[in-house]
Amino acid sequence: MAVAKYYYSNNIKGREVHYISADPQTINVHNINGTVLTSNSSTRFGINGTFFDRASETVSGIACTYGGTPVGKEGTGTSAVYKRGTIVQFRPNNGSTTAISKFQLINIQDVGFPLSWVDWAISGLNLYLEDSTITTETKLTNKLRDEEHGQSVNFVVPPSRSDRAAIGYKSSTKKIILANIIDATPWEARQVMQYFACDYAVMLDGSTATQLRAKLANGEIKKNGGSRNIYSIVSVNNATWE
Repeated sequence: MAVAKYYYSNNIKGREVHYISADPQTINVHNINGTVLTSNSSTRFGINGTFFDRASETVSGIACTYGGTPVGKEGTGTSAVYKRGTIVQFRPNNGSTTAISKFQLINIQDVGFPLSWVDWAISGLNLYLEDSTITTETKLTNKLRDEEHGQSVNFVVPPSRSDRAAIGYKSSTKKIILANIIDATPWEARQVMQYFACDYAVMLDGSTATQLRAKLANGEIKKNGGSRNIYSIVSVNNATWE
């Protein structure tokens, strides 16, 4: 039985956090065609996905489903030459065993194995949880600037507070963590994902694109976030909500 559970805390590393812990088999990536995940008409569960251009309705990062298929316009990678942190769920040799890992990619085609192995992929800004040399906010900011062109994303370089969305993988429990972190810097978002003991995490689109929709065991809908139309989500599907 694949399960998911919604949590809320008003103080994780000093931040208010809404989050979902879910079995990986419930996760995928979808296009919601320029709508609001938390609207009253929404039927999806999950969190917002990667960056996009509102004018062209084009996804400006990796947002792929089975076989590396983009879920919206573009969706296969960034439009520039810089790599972005990307979490990929895949099945080596097209087998039944699922693997989840983090890559630095420009395009999903650069992942290093056949796209037929891919279950889903989503990119953002790498939070470098696995990098022990990132010990200060300045070091994280410099890494995001130098390796991921973080200055092209609002409130990242220089860092300031905004609502943040993040996805991480926790191998000790084999859970995907989807977190909506309220009024946080990238450094504070990193601290929250470290608190969850994720092996790695990437920060998704933020500000008013930060949107999370979940369900309680009694069927009550829980939702939090902004009101901007978005074009990709990391979805939670066919889960038993605890």
